[in-house]
Amino acid sequence: MLPELDLAAPGKTIHDLGPIAGALDGVKGDSLCCINNGEGPSVLLLGGIHGDEYEAQIVLRRLAERLTAADVTGRVLIVPSINFPASEKGKRLSPFDGQNMNRCFPGKIDGTPTERLCAFVTQHLFPAVDLLIDVHAGGSDVLVVPMVFGFATGKSKVDDARLRLLMEAWGYRFVQHVDGIDETACGAAKLADLASIEVEGGGGRMKTAELEIMEAGILRALAAFGAIKPQLAPLPFSGVHFSAGPEGQYLAPYPALVEHRVALGDEVAKGQIVARLHPAVAGTASAEDILAPMPGYVLRQTEHAFVAKGQLIGNIGTPL
Repeated sequence: MLPELDLAAPGKTIHDLGPIAGALDGVKGDSLCCINNGEGPSVLLLGGIHGDEYEAQIVLRRLAERLTAADVTGRVLIVPSINFPASEKGKRLSPFDGQNMNRCFPGKIDGTPTERLCAFVTQHLFPAVDLLIDVHAGGSDVLVVPMVFGFATGKSKVDDARLRLLMEAWGYRFVQHVDGIDETACGAAKLADLASIEVEGGGGRMKTAELEIMEAGILRALAAFGAIKPQLAPLPFSGVHFSAGPEGQYLAPYPALVEHRVALGDEVAKGQIVARLHPAVAGTASAEDILAPMPGYVLRQTEHAFVAKGQLIGNIGTPL
C-alpha cells in the first residue's frame, strides 16, 4: 500500500498517506509521523476519524511537530487526520463515499476510500504498536465533557488493570465504562487483541482551553505509559468512573429552540430541569421543561439552538 513505509526507521520520519485513498478531487492527504528511539512501549495516536472533530487534529499536529526522537522512549506513531477526505472538505463523513469511518473498521484493502484508510490502520499500524489512542471530539453538533474510555483483552500487551491506571493518568474528571462496537477503531483493535483508549472532549466552536486540556491529557498518558519522557507533572485521579447508555439521553419531542438549564459536567438529580424547549413557530405551544431521565452527570449537549424532532439535547452518565 505504501511500499516505502518503514515504521521501525530510527528517528523521526514523515509519510504521505494520500495514495492510500487514491486520487480524490481537491484532497491533498495527510501524514503519518513515526518517531522511534530504542526499546520501549509503542503507541498509535489516531485523530480525525470524523472529519469535523478538529480539536483532535490540531492537538495531534502539535504533538507531531513538538515531539522529537529524544522525547520518545520506544515508538510513537501519529496520524492527525486519518479521514482527510472528510476533514479537508469540512465534513464529518467522506463526501466521496458518504461512509461513517467509525463504522467501517477493519476496512477493505480494495474498497472505498474510507474502507481503504481503515484497512491501512488495521493491517499496517495496529501490528506495530502496543496501544491505540483514538482521539475524538464533539464535532460540529455536540459539546462533550473531557473523558476517556478503553478496552483490552486477555491477550493484549496492556491488561485491564494497567489500562485503568492509564485512563486515570489523563487527569480528566470522567472515565467511562461502555460496551464497544466492533466496527469502530477501538472495536477493531479489541478484535485484534490490541488495547485501546478513546478520548473525547470539546465540540462546536474551537476553544483554546479545550485544546490545552486535550493536549495535556495525552502528554500525561504517554508519559505514564512510558512512551515519552515526562513533559508535565502527573495529576492524581480525583474523578468519576461512570456508565452511560440510551436510557440517559433526552431527545427533542418536536422541533423547537433549546435552552440548556444546566452546564456540561453538572451533576443532576432525576426529574431536575435540564433544558427548556421554546416554540420555533409563532402561535404554537408555550415553553416546555425537559427533565433529567436519571441521576448523574451531564456528558453531552447539543451545540445548536434549533433541534429537530428526535434530535439529542443531552445525555447523562451514572457513577459506578
